[in-house]
Amino acid sequence: MYKVRVWAELSDAEYHAYECEAVRRGVKVETLVQQTVNCLLHELEEDERKGPDVITPS
Repeated sequence: MYKVRVWAELSDAEYHAYECEAVRRGVKVETLVQQTVNCLLHELEEDERKGPDVITPS
């Protein structure tokens, strides 16, 4: 498994929300952002495995 360093741009409100949650959990903000990115990547991989969504006209 590879580890890649990534920069994320967060608005003040988003950062504050992550900061509050990080304090609540006793972890760093970076840890929560990393978990979010990994979760999103996993969801994208799942969507790719499922294939394209098919929309049928009504």
